[in-house]
Amino acid sequence: MRSRDLISVFLLAAAVVCIAHPSMARHRPKAVSDTNDDPCAAPQDYVRQRINKIKALQAAAPATNSNLFDLLGGKKDVDPQKSVEISNLRYEADGVNALLAAGGCQAFNLDQELLQSSK
Repeated sequence: MRSRDLISVFLLAAAVVCIAHPSMARHRPKAVSDTNDDPCAAPQDYVRQRINKIKALQAAAPATNSNLFDLLGGKKDVDPQKSVEISNLRYEADGVNALLAAGGCQAFNLDQELLQSSK
């Protein structure tokens, strides 16, 4: 009887090891890539992408001196969809830029960056 108990324990232990081995592979630490070394890189890239999108939208918009009253008055040379999109992009860029500054990363001067495109 004792040998049967030992064989049962051995088979149970072998089964646990065989079953646990593939699941152990999922819990191994992953290699950290070089881009994760700088915590400021991803947010800075995000803000840079928003600045570039705003510049592209501003370049595609007609050059006018239109304002909110022109937009509400139904003036044809004002594209409300582009205005809203530019506003949303600027809002996102301002938010992430504030987080960059709060986190000790180098923040962008968004006004200066956007003025450079119009020159």
